[in-house]
Amino acid sequence: MADVFISYAREDGARAEQIARALGAMGLDVFWDTEIPPGKTWADYIEEKLSQSKAMIVLWSAHSTNSQWVREEARMGRDSGKLIPAMLDGTLAPFGFGEVQSANLSAWNGAPNHPDFVRFANAVDAKVRGPNATPRPIPAAAPQSFAATISSGADEQLSPPGYILKCLRKYFDGNGRARRLEYWMFGLFQFIAWVVAMIIDISLFGINAEGVANVQLFFSIVLFGLAAPSVTVTIRRFHDVGLSGWWLLAAYPGIFLFGLGALAILIVALIPGKPVENKYGPPPKSA
Repeated sequence: MADVFISYAREDGARAEQIARALGAMGLDVFWDTEIPPGKTWADYIEEKLSQSKAMIVLWSAHSTNSQWVREEARMGRDSGKLIPAMLDGTLAPFGFGEVQSANLSAWNGAPNHPDFVRFANAVDAKVRGPNATPRPIPAAAPQSFAATISSGADEQLSPPGYILKCLRKYFDGNGRARRLEYWMFGLFQFIAWVVAMIIDISLFGINAEGVANVQLFFSIVLFGLAAPSVTVTIRRFHDVGLSGWWLLAAYPGIFLFGLGALAILIVALIPGKPVENKYGPPPKSA
């Protein structure tokens, strides 16, 4: 029997897993994988799990507030007195659920000692064990999957290879924000990949009088293969300083006009991001 039931939209699965693992590290038994077993209906299965749990968390976001399933699960949790709502991205609870105060996890960076998460975790623990129970200690490093760490925006917990993998995972995804370290780590990776590709081309096809490989096969593969993530991480870097990614369309043609476009991109890449949430999402850690 699970102590805690988590309701969330499918698009927020990585954040739900991150929260489940963090609460699990405190000793709480968390049910968050809502895949219905064969032979059971959604209503019967969810009702069974909810009735067995002592606390019910609903993760409100732009996705979940539009989900009839999440709303129905939240209604069941509210009516049973188990509901603990939390906002993932600043989206307010839908009509009918505003009377229950929501925890705000939009700025939570994945660290177990983050004050917003500590308040939320203590509220969940009190709901499970009773208001007079001594709060459980929160482990210094709550375990979480690498995918959850990347998806959550907890960039400060990523190593340089982690930033590169994040950019590759978000290959065509310009949503969200990228701190300076993420942008420059991927730029360094891209440069090294170009150099390695040129060396391979020269070793295989020889060098011409201009000092380049006779056939630039691998260089071309790397150049075009990394073009998309290079653009999307630049868009996210623009987002971090509060600029629309559409400004990149104006900057790229300017690269060939006295280098003004390249200068504009360089300035955006160097200035600090906004330390507060903006319309593109919560802030990554300042760098």
